[in-house]
Amino acid sequence: MAVNNKFSIIFLFAVMSASTSFGQSYNADVEAKISMSTNNEFIEITGIALNKSEITQSLRYVLSVIKKNSENSNSAKNDQSGRIVLEPSEKKELSTTTINADVKDRVIILLLIYDINDNIVGKDRVVVNDTPEANDNALQNIMEDNNLPIEPTSNSESKIANEDVNQEGRDGIELSGIVTEDTKTKAGMDFYKLFYSNYSSKNINGSKVVSISEMIALGNNTKIQVKVDNALVWEFFARPKYDYLKSMADVAVQRVNAYFQNMEKNARNVRRY
Repeated sequence: MAVNNKFSIIFLFAVMSASTSFGQSYNADVEAKISMSTNNEFIEITGIALNKSEITQSLRYVLSVIKKNSENSNSAKNDQSGRIVLEPSEKKELSTTTINADVKDRVIILLLIYDINDNIVGKDRVVVNDTPEANDNALQNIMEDNNLPIEPTSNSESKIANEDVNQEGRDGIELSGIVTEDTKTKAGMDFYKLFYSNYSSKNINGSKVVSISEMIALGNNTKIQVKVDNALVWEFFARPKYDYLKSMADVAVQRVNAYFQNMEKNARNVRRY
């Protein structure tokens, strides 16, 4: 028995070392995100996937909730899984679950997203009721099950159940997902409707106002402009054909989403430096 245990430890160390040495990168092309909101009774947990690449992605996901009893060290794990297809720049809610808001046990929430070859491409993790001295066996088991390098849980990754986990450090009131319209023709209005439908379905929910405006151009033509916070991201000459307007709306949504992604990336770089 001792020999087998020793062999298991050596094998586990080898797997961990190999995983670390390859330096696998997560959330580069497909980003996994755990969103949490709370009320008086429950914490609602939602897994979200964002396709940051320019190609359609066929994916599967596993959203795990691992509860560790603080009294007897027993662990209970609940998985929700499924398959999705994400268009370029599309963001989609994957699955939702809840836990009691007054939970006292340590709870690990782990979202893993796999590509078509079953490689992990997206990963996010949140720990509720985390403490530095807490036993990490539950997290270690789930990481081992999915061939992930075992990483220490830092306090920055932890969220405490008795805090408002949906604040994310924001102050005051923030309006998001707003699209304004100032069109002059039926083609302009049709474009606005197509854009807004696509924008809403992808759950982009940008933090800046998106404006759709139409202006008179040369001759009898009109030009449609799409701006984010007064920054021009896309413009084109209007035509009444549905297929043309739909293709322009698709491109405009991709451009707007890319604009918001660059904003978030630049904000993270500023915070890092």
